[in-house]
Amino acid sequence: MEPDDPSTERPAGEDIPFLRSMPRPLIVVFLAFAVAGIGLVVWLMFRPPSFSNVALELRRSPPKDSLSHNVVGYHLVDVPSPLPATHAPCAAVRGVVIEGGPPAQARLGGVLKSLCGLADDPDVPADVKDSIHALARAKLRFALFKRTGDQTTLDFSTGRILIAIELARTNVAPVIIAPLLVHEGWHLVHGEPVTATQEFGAREAELGTCRQLIDVDHFPRGCRDALALVQWGEERAVSALERAGFPR
Repeated sequence: MEPDDPSTERPAGEDIPFLRSMPRPLIVVFLAFAVAGIGLVVWLMFRPPSFSNVALELRRSPPKDSLSHNVVGYHLVDVPSPLPATHAPCAAVRGVVIEGGPPAQARLGGVLKSLCGLADDPDVPADVKDSIHALARAKLRFALFKRTGDQTTLDFSTGRILIAIELARTNVAPVIIAPLLVHEGWHLVHGEPVTATQEFGAREAELGTCRQLIDVDHFPRGCRDALALVQWGEERAVSALERAGFPR
């Protein structure tokens, strides 16, 4: 009887060697994948992949229809009915409506409170303060965006600032939202159309808020992008934003 006959009894406790238990074609495939895997690891060690970054002026989409930034499409997060009343943390934003249940009220209310400390500070740039005061006539709502590059957009038709749902997660620092609200607040101040010059102003206001609330060593993506764009200077930045699709 052949030693590999399944009817052959093996002594109790005798292990079946891994390779011996595999059909011969599978052994060949297994060894081929192992060699290929080792080769890939070695290749990546000496030739690590380089990922091309999205151009700075393209990291926020240009406006479309009534949106300050074209998120392609969005789905509003469900909210309770009736909607809980919004208790504005200071007079500067009195009138703002947070469209959400208790978690959204607490999260966005805390963000607004951090902005309240800047609203009337004489050392805070005027563009930041104007943008904060504009939030008094805004509605804030979390939404799921089809386009993942944008974190906020303003719907001029409703006065609603839409905030990407990932910013509602508890492991994301709420302070990241503050500069984004100021960015959209700047658009709310100046109205349609969202030109390249207006977008540059929104980035300046966003950066001013970042500098007030966040240590530069811990700037999130939006703050870093705003800093880099502002450092280009208005003329160069506006030209780049025009090429990216913002109207003149």
